[in-house]
Amino acid sequence: MGLVATPFLLLALLAISLTLWVSWQLDGGAAAVNEAGRMRMQAYRMSLAQAANDPVSLRAHISEFERSVELLRNGDPERPLFVPWDEQVIERYAAVETAWQAFRPTISTTANPQLGATTASFVQQIDGLVVAIERHMSRWTAMLHLLQLATMALAVLGASALLYTGYLFVLEPVGQLKRATEQIQRGDLGARVSAVGNDEFATLASGFNGMAEHLESMYRNLEGKVAEKTAQLEEKRSRLEALYGVTALVAATTTLEALARGFVEQVAKVVHADGAALRWSDEDNEKYVMLASTGLPEAMSAEEHCLMADQCNCGMPSAPPGARVIPIRADHPTHLPHCEKAGFSTVVCVPVRHHDGAIRALYGEVPREAQNLALWLELGREAALPVAEPGPEVLRRTEQRAVVLQLERLMDYPMVRQRVEAGSLTLHGWHYVIEDGEIHVFDVQQGGFVPASMSEHAGTGPYLTGEPDQMLDASGIPFA
Repeated sequence: MGLVATPFLLLALLAISLTLWVSWQLDGGAAAVNEAGRMRMQAYRMSLAQAANDPVSLRAHISEFERSVELLRNGDPERPLFVPWDEQVIERYAAVETAWQAFRPTISTTANPQLGATTASFVQQIDGLVVAIERHMSRWTAMLHLLQLATMALAVLGASALLYTGYLFVLEPVGQLKRATEQIQRGDLGARVSAVGNDEFATLASGFNGMAEHLESMYRNLEGKVAEKTAQLEEKRSRLEALYGVTALVAATTTLEALARGFVEQVAKVVHADGAALRWSDEDNEKYVMLASTGLPEAMSAEEHCLMADQCNCGMPSAPPGARVIPIRADHPTHLPHCEKAGFSTVVCVPVRHHDGAIRALYGEVPREAQNLALWLELGREAALPVAEPGPEVLRRTEQRAVVLQLERLMDYPMVRQRVEAGSLTLHGWHYVIEDGEIHVFDVQQGGFVPASMSEHAGTGPYLTGEPDQMLDASGIPFA
C-alpha cells in the first residue's frame, strides 16, 4: 500500500513546489510592475518640477528615478521584486534606458517648449516595459492555473488509488478473516484464508490458519481423547469395583473353596486375563493342588487338579523368585501341553508364598511383559519400606501398611468419604496372620493392628488419627 501512495506523494510534492515557485515569480513580477508604474509617475513629476523651475525637487526626482531603474535591473529578493526577463522584456527595458539617457538632458534644460511631448514619448517607453512584464506574468498565471488543476487531479487520482488499494489490501483481508471466523463459528473447522506476502495481514492470516488447523486437529482427536479418558475412568471404576468385590468376598465367604474361587475371578477381572488358576503347594513344593480356576477348559482343570513339580511351567520350584512371564511356544514343549491346546499364548506366574507374594514383589522389578501386573503392583508401591532386603518382620509390616494405604485411597473417593463422615458406611482394615491363625484389625484409637478380639474401635476410618506413616503396627513399632 505504501508503494502505491509514494508516487502520488512525490508528484503532489513536486506540484506544490512548482506552484510555490510560480507564485513567487508572480509576486516578484507584480512588484516590478508597481515599480515601473512609479517610474511613470516620477517622469511626470520631473516634468512638473522643470516647468515650475524647482531644481531641488528635480534633482530628487531624478535620483529616485535612477534608483528605480537600478532596482528593476538588479531586483530585490527580500520584497520580492524582480523582472521576469525574456527577450521582449529585455528589449523594452533597454529601450527605457536609452530613452532615459535622451530624456535626462532634456529635463535638465531650463527652457524647453517640447518638454510635454518629450515626457509623453518617454512615458510611452515605460508603458511598453510594463506591458511586456504583464504579458510574461500572464503566462506564469496560466502555468499556475495548470499546476493547480494538476494538483487537484493528483488528489483525486491519489484518493481513488488509496481507496482501491485500501479495499484490496485492508478491507478484503479483513473480510476474508471475518468470513472464515463465521465459518468456524458454524462448525466448519476447515475454513482457511489466503496468506500472500509478508505484511501484517499475511502474518495475521498465517496465525489464523495455524489456529484453525490446531482446532481442527484437536476436534479430530477429541473422540480418541474422550475414549482414552473413558477407558481410564473405566479402569479406575473396575479397580474400585474389584476392591469392593474382594472386601465383600472376604466378609461373606465361609469356606476355603468359595474364597479361592472368588479370588481367582477377581484377579482375572483386574488384570484382564483370559483365565486364572490358584494352586496350593505342600511345604516341600513337590505337589500342586488346584484350589480354583476360571476361564480354563473343564478338561484342563480336571487333568491339572493335582500336579507334580516340574510337570508344567507354573510348578517349577527351581525357577527364580518373583513373577514370571512365560511364553507358550510349540518349539519348547512341556510335559503337559494343556495351555497350548487351550489357545493361551502367555502365562504369568505369580508365586504367593507366606510373606513372599505380591508384598515381596513390591521390593523387586516386574518384567516388562507383565504390564497389567506392573500397574497392579504399582498401586501398592507406597507401602514398601526403604530397606534393601526385606525380612519377615518388614514384609509383615508392609502387608499392614498396604491395608492402611487401601483404606486411605478409599477415602479419596467423594462418595465413600461422604458416607463415612455421615456414619452410613464403616471401613475395616483386616490382616490375617497365618502364624497364629487370627485376624488382626486396624484400631484407629490405638493407631495399629490388634487381634480382632481385642479391638474396640475398628472400622471408624484411619483418617481420624493421622497419616499411615505415623501409625503403629500390632507390636507397637512405628510404620515409618
